[in-house]
Amino acid sequence: MTYSEGHFDAIAEDYDYWKKKNAYYHENLKALYGSYIPKGERVLEIGCGTGDILARLEPREGRGVDVSEEMVEIARQKYAGKPNLQFEREDIFESTKSFGYPYIFLADVLEHVGDLGNFVQQLAARTDSGSTVVISVANPLWEPVLMLAEKLHMKMPEGPHTRDSIQETERIFRACGFTLAERGFRLLVPKKIPGSDWINARFHRSPLLRRLGFVVYWVLKR
Repeated sequence: MTYSEGHFDAIAEDYDYWKKKNAYYHENLKALYGSYIPKGERVLEIGCGTGDILARLEPREGRGVDVSEEMVEIARQKYAGKPNLQFEREDIFESTKSFGYPYIFLADVLEHVGDLGNFVQQLAARTDSGSTVVISVANPLWEPVLMLAEKLHMKMPEGPHTRDSIQETERIFRACGFTLAERGFRLLVPKKIPGSDWINARFHRSPLLRRLGFVVYWVLKR
């Protein structure tokens, strides 16, 4: 069993409940990936959970993989009527075969992999030259807030995780052969409150506020 497999198997039944509880964040995450991955493409999601982001992208061919068989089974049931979507239980360490997809994305996955350097190395080794990889994580600066929210039952239980710094994560990306095409921040206010849309559309213009965004994302090229 991998670093987080048992945790996500255990919370799979309540996973969609937590996503609905924090719908503002998850809808913005879908919009983020939609802005970098065009509709009608061939897309791979690593750490697909129950499949909602991949489905929203409307790929011509979408494959979602996850270490949690329970998550994958829920995704299969939810999207059984979508023949363009395929969901499978897979740990990327279990194969060396090329992924073969021009677009790959990982949402809230890196903090759960255990050994980030080894994981990114495997990711790079299986990513074709010319592919685009889009990755997002919660900003490490928000960790105290996230842990408090979990204790107050305001968010999904995080389970085993490690939040590497932005600088260390980017060092690993480059060391493993990725080119950093873009880094950005989203959602200074990750909950829907009066004014949140206005703030979130503008805060990144400020050099002082930009790095405080709740979401950190990268666009990588291989």
